[in-house]
Amino acid sequence: MKLIRRHFLPFVTAGVAVLFFLFLSSQGSPAIQEYAGIDQCGECHDTMVDAFKRSLHGKKGFESLSNRACEACHGPGVEHIEEGGDISKIRSFDKLSSQEKAAVCLQCHEKERSMFWQGSLHETEGLVCQNCHSIHSPKSGDFLLVETKERDLCFSCHQQKKSQLYRSSRHPIKEGKVNCSDCHNAHGTLTNRLISNDSINEKCYECHAEKRGPFLWEHEPVREDCTNCHEPHGSNHPRLLNAKRPFLCQRCHSDTRHPGTLYDRSRITSNMLFNRSCTNCHAMIHGSNHPSGRAFVR
Repeated sequence: MKLIRRHFLPFVTAGVAVLFFLFLSSQGSPAIQEYAGIDQCGECHDTMVDAFKRSLHGKKGFESLSNRACEACHGPGVEHIEEGGDISKIRSFDKLSSQEKAAVCLQCHEKERSMFWQGSLHETEGLVCQNCHSIHSPKSGDFLLVETKERDLCFSCHQQKKSQLYRSSRHPIKEGKVNCSDCHNAHGTLTNRLISNDSINEKCYECHAEKRGPFLWEHEPVREDCTNCHEPHGSNHPRLLNAKRPFLCQRCHSDTRHPGTLYDRSRITSNMLFNRSCTNCHAMIHGSNHPSGRAFVR
C-alpha cells in the first residue's frame, strides 16, 4: 500500500498544480487590469501629465515607472475614472500621513542618499518629501526642488544660516560655488548635523586635505572637531573663527603668560596693542611635523 501511494504521489501533485493554474487563468489578472495608463490620466490632468513628462521621472528610462507612471504613486486609477473622478478611489496625498507619503517615495528611493531617511532629523521633525520636491511642477530641472535654487529651499527653514552668508568670512555659498548638499545629506545620515561623511572633520578634509595630517605634534581640539574653532557657515572673524584671537585660544589656554586684556594696571607696557594673534607665533596651529614643534611654532 505504501509503495502504491509513493508511486502515484508525483502524478497527484502535478495534477493539483495544473488545476490551480487553470483556475488562475480563468480568473484573469484583475491587479493588472486596474491600471488605466498615463494617457487616460492625461485626458483630465493634461497640465500635470505634461509637466511630469518634462521632469526627470518622465525622461527616457523613467517614462513608464514599471508601466504605471502616475499610478505608481497614486495607485490603480480605473475605478477612479469609472466613478467620474471620485478622489476616494485613488491615493490622494492630501489625505496621507507623513509616514504614508514617505513610504510611497521610498518604494523607489530607499537606497543611496535616502537609505537613512527613517529616523533622520528631518523625518522626526515631521517633514515629508513634498516639502522640498515637486513631481508635477518642478522649478529647478532634474532636482525637482520646489524652489529655484537649492540654498533658497534650505534657507526657507534655516534662517540663521542664511544670515551668516552676509558675514565677512564665509564659504562661497552665496556665489553658488558651494551648495548645502556638498556637506549635508538632507535625506538622513548616521552622523550629527546630517554631515555626508563619517565625521565633520572628514567632510572638511575633502577640501582642506593639508589639515588632515598625521602630524608629529597633534592639536587636540583640531583632531576632535573643526567646529571647535571654526563656524563653517560664516563668521565676522578671519578664517571662519568662532571668536577673535587671542580670546578664542584662551577658552582652553590660561592667559597668565599671555594676557588677553589690552591694559594691565600693574604692568601697562607688558601687553601689546597690536599683533596679539596667537598664530603670529604658533603658526602651525593645526599640527606640526617639526621635531621642535611641540608648541606649534614651526
